[in-house]
Amino acid sequence: MGKASRSKKQRTREERSGWTAAGAARDAHRRPRSTVDLLAGNPFVRAMLTQNVNNRMTELRTVLGHSNVPERGRDDVAFAMTLGKQGFAPPWPAGPQQATDWQIDQILRMLREADVCVLSPGAHAAVMAAASTLEPADVVTLDRDNDIHAPIGFVVLPEPVVLVNRGGGISDTVSFGWQFITQHLHPPLPTPVFS
Repeated sequence: MGKASRSKKQRTREERSGWTAAGAARDAHRRPRSTVDLLAGNPFVRAMLTQNVNNRMTELRTVLGHSNVPERGRDDVAFAMTLGKQGFAPPWPAGPQQATDWQIDQILRMLREADVCVLSPGAHAAVMAAASTLEPADVVTLDRDNDIHAPIGFVVLPEPVVLVNRGGGISDTVSFGWQFITQHLHPPLPTPVFS
């Protein structure tokens, strides 16, 4: 298909959906602000994140219970594997509420500071097709300084993408965010050996 045909097809798709670059830009800048307003102090979000931390810590404690990691060090390893990999620096929180507070603060920071990007319907189709061919090895070659132009970013999709969650539930995603972090790993312990 020639360049003119591709442009015409993209214009037709955008006209059918009512999508305009100006409208998408307005929506993209409105969305993070409204999310910040809805997220801060939201008891449902707080309860969900706290439950997620509790579930993950319980799973990791169970797994580490079958390893050679000393019992007194298992909580530190579990926190390093969950929060440390997300950028939370030790000392680890006293409980899941503090972990939840930190996670909410990170999300709010990203939403306030992120560079906002918008995908057109035509680009969305191309990005989805390209993403479906990605392998883990493709991502390993990314260079932070040359390939990622925004250290904190937020991309808004022109239509929701339906995803199946880990528990089998279905959700629709209309945006993705990212930020560079420093992972904080646990001080050296014996390499876990599982029985």
